[in-house]
Amino acid sequence: MLTPTVLVAVAAAATRPPVDIPPDHFTKAELTSFRSTPSFDETVAFLLRLTATSPYLRIDYFGSTGQGRRMPVVIASKERAFTPDAAWKSGKPIVLVLASIHAGEVDGTDASLILLRDLALGNRPEILDGVTLLVVPIYNIDGHERTSKFNRPNQNGPVDGMGFRSSARGLDLNRDWLKADAPETRALVSLAAAWKPDLFVDNHVTDGADFQATLTLSYANEPYTPKPLADWLKKVVPRALRSVEELGYKTAPYVDFVDHLDPLKGIDAGPSSPRYSTGYFPLRGVASILVETHAIKPYGDRVKSNEAFLHALLAETAGEAKSLLAARETVRQEARRGVVGSLVPVDAETDRTRPETIDFRTFAWSTAISEVTGKPVVRYDRTKPMTVKVPVFEHTKTTRTVPRPAAFLVPSGWPGVEDRLKAHGVRYQKLETAQTLAVGTYRASAESFAKASYQGRTRVSAKIARRTETRLVPANSLYVPLDTELAGTIIHLLDPESPDSLFAWGEFNTVFEQKEYADVRVLDGLLAEKLKDAAFKAEWEEKLKESNFANDTRARMRFVYERTPYWDEMLGLVPVYRLDTPLTLPAP
Repeated sequence: MLTPTVLVAVAAAATRPPVDIPPDHFTKAELTSFRSTPSFDETVAFLLRLTATSPYLRIDYFGSTGQGRRMPVVIASKERAFTPDAAWKSGKPIVLVLASIHAGEVDGTDASLILLRDLALGNRPEILDGVTLLVVPIYNIDGHERTSKFNRPNQNGPVDGMGFRSSARGLDLNRDWLKADAPETRALVSLAAAWKPDLFVDNHVTDGADFQATLTLSYANEPYTPKPLADWLKKVVPRALRSVEELGYKTAPYVDFVDHLDPLKGIDAGPSSPRYSTGYFPLRGVASILVETHAIKPYGDRVKSNEAFLHALLAETAGEAKSLLAARETVRQEARRGVVGSLVPVDAETDRTRPETIDFRTFAWSTAISEVTGKPVVRYDRTKPMTVKVPVFEHTKTTRTVPRPAAFLVPSGWPGVEDRLKAHGVRYQKLETAQTLAVGTYRASAESFAKASYQGRTRVSAKIARRTETRLVPANSLYVPLDTELAGTIIHLLDPESPDSLFAWGEFNTVFEQKEYADVRVLDGLLAEKLKDAAFKAEWEEKLKESNFANDTRARMRFVYERTPYWDEMLGLVPVYRLDTPLTLPAP
C-alpha cells in the first residue's frame, strides 16, 4: 500500500491543478499528434530543457555507441542524489527504466520523455518522494538514427518513421546482455553495476497476434527471479495495471501463443534466458519487468498506456519501497552465502502441467490460407470483440543444473573474459605468480557448431566431462570468488554447461582446433610399438571391425595419435577451472 507520505502527495496533486506545460516542454510526439518521434539530437535538446527547468533532474553520460555517440541517462532525485553513493544514502529504491533497446520500438522513449517532463514540472510529486529514477531514453542510439518509415512493417506508427532494430554492428542488444559484445551493452551493464538498481523496466513493442489489449507485460520470470522479488512483483504490478485499466487501456500478459493457429491452447510465458534483459537482471538480484505495447494499436494509445503504467508502477514502488529494499537485501545475502555444491539452475523450459487460467480479451478469429506461404494462418475480425478463457503457462521446470563452486579460475591469455567480468562489475583478482593446483576442469568433446552465424558468433554445444586435475595455473590468471551477490551472473557466464555462457557463445572455440599433426611415417612406427601392449592391441583390433572407422583415414590416425605422448592434451580443455575451496590470496 502507499505510505502516508505518498498518500499526502497524491491527495495534494489531486486537489490542485497541474503546472501548465510551457510550449517548449511538449514532446515532439505530442506536438505532432503522435505522428513523429524525436531524433536523438532532438531528444537530448528536450532533456536539457527539462534539466534547466528542474533542479531534481540531471543528464549524465555513461558510455559511447559503436558509432561514437554519447549515451545519456537522466537521473531524477528529490534529494539531488546524482551519484550512486548519494542515492544509496537516501534510503530510496533506485529504478532503472530503459527504452528503445530495439530502436524501432520507440513507445518507451516518448512515454519516458512525457514522464520526465511531468517530474520536471512537479506534476508527479509522489514519485520522487519515494524513489530515485534513472531513465535511459534511447539505448540503441545508432539504430535509432537509422530512421525510415519502413523499419517496422508490423507496427502501427509513428507514421513519419522510426529507428532500426539492431545496433550499427548488426547486434540485437536484447540478445547481448550476458555475453556483452556490444559497447552499448558493456556501458549499460557497467551503469547497472555502479548504481545497483532495485527495479528494472525494459520497454518494447510486440509483434504477432491481434487482441484487445494495448499494454502487455511479463515479469517474475522463473526460474531466475528469486522468490522474494517475484513475490514483490506479484503484489505491486497488478495494482499498477489496474490503474492503467482505469484510464481505459486494456492490459494482458505478454502474448506468445503455444500454437499460433489455436489461441485457445494458451499463452507461453516461459523462461527468459540471461541473453535477454528479463533473464539477466534477475541474476543480479534485480526485480525486472518487460513492457510490450501492442504494435497494432495506434501509436498515441501505445505511448499513453506505456506512460500510464510507468507512472502507476513508480507510485506503487514508492509506496512499497521498504518491502522492495528488504526483498533485495534478502536476495543479495542468499546469493553471497550459497552453499558450495548446491545445484544452480542454468536452463529451463515451460511447464505445461501447471497452467493459470485468465479471461483473455481478443477478437473472433478464423483460419485462412496465406497466399504468400500457402499454409494456414489466423485472421482476426476486430468488429467482433470477445473474451475467452485461456491457460497461461508462466511456470517452468528446470532442465539443467550445475554445482556451485567456491570460485572460478580463468587461465591468463583470454582477455575477452576479463573484459566481460569488468563490464558486469564482477570482483576478481589476478594471481601474482604461477601456481600448481588441484582444480575442477571441463573437458569438451563431441562438439557441434551452429550452421549459421547468430549475433556475429558461431555458437557451439558439446558434451562436458567434469574432472579433477592438477594443473599449472599461470601468473595473471583470474581468480573469481563467488561470495558475491553476482554469483548467479558469474555461474551463467563461466560454467560451460550454461546455454548463455561464453563457451556456448563460441568465445573458446579455438580449444577444438588441432594445431599439431603427426605424419603417417611417424604414426606407423608408434603403432608398431604400441601393438606390443596386449590391451592396446585388443582395442585396436576391435575398432578395425567397425567399417566406418576402418575406412576413415583421419579417424585411424587420430586414434593412434591420441594415445601417444605427442598428443596435445589441452585440446577440448575449456579455459575455466572451478575450485570448491577458496584460495587465500594477498589483499589486492
